[in-house]
Amino acid sequence: MILTKQGRRMFPYCRYWITGLDATQRYILVMDISPVDNHRYKWNGRWWEPSGKAEPHVLGRVFIHPESPSTGQYWMHQPVSFYKLKLTNNTLDQEGHIILHSMHRYLPRLHLVPADKATEVIQLNGPDVHTFTFPQTEFFAVTAYQNIQITQLKIDYNPFAKGFRDDGLNSRPQRDVKQNSNLELEAGDVFSAASIRGRPAEVDALDLHQRSLDSSFIGQNPSDIDLDKESFNAERDFLGFLDTDLSSGDVPKLKQEVSERWVNILFLAQILVEWGVW
Repeated sequence: MILTKQGRRMFPYCRYWITGLDATQRYILVMDISPVDNHRYKWNGRWWEPSGKAEPHVLGRVFIHPESPSTGQYWMHQPVSFYKLKLTNNTLDQEGHIILHSMHRYLPRLHLVPADKATEVIQLNGPDVHTFTFPQTEFFAVTAYQNIQITQLKIDYNPFAKGFRDDGLNSRPQRDVKQNSNLELEAGDVFSAASIRGRPAEVDALDLHQRSLDSSFIGQNPSDIDLDKESFNAERDFLGFLDTDLSSGDVPKLKQEVSERWVNILFLAQILVEWGVW
């Protein structure tokens, strides 16, 4: 069972079915945790073995079920869980958690105290108090799991450890998926930022191809572009095509060249508008 300075809930926690109570009698349910023996233990890789004398147990720390006192009928109609009980290894704890020592062996104890017989200070060894223990609930208190099989049990059965399963949100496959998704989103942002303002985010294949052909324009200063250069005279280029003697077999070729030239012209116009030159 893991111990922390700030206090950690038991996992697995204790849960009981209670029977045989007086239905109308009110009871207080109390749990404490007592040492099994007077030894300190160590894990040798295969089992626990004694390794010295135990540290003195901190007495007086108990956990009173928050629904106490309740009638016997209430306690018997459903399982009673002590999942809110917290353990700590801080001997100066001021939160009321049960104080235990790491590498020691402990056993939870359930006490049923008749409410009408209870005093301000509950006496767990009183004549009307019924105490129950179950050997299968014994545990070793640790600050880190010593046995990898116990770690796997926690991953398999602790609902708060789902993120560390193979299909969990924090598992490596899921982290890789999220990383790849982020890279795809970043790539999409690049295309979106490169598209001309005022146009939809979708860019057709012809537009992307034309931008790659005219990549020499990217990064140039608008003041460095000479609009009087012949290579940028769209009107002269187009009239030159119309004046050319063409046979009927050259018409498809002409259409293709005219289309490509007009794509260049439109793309150049878009750049000039973008730069504020035109």
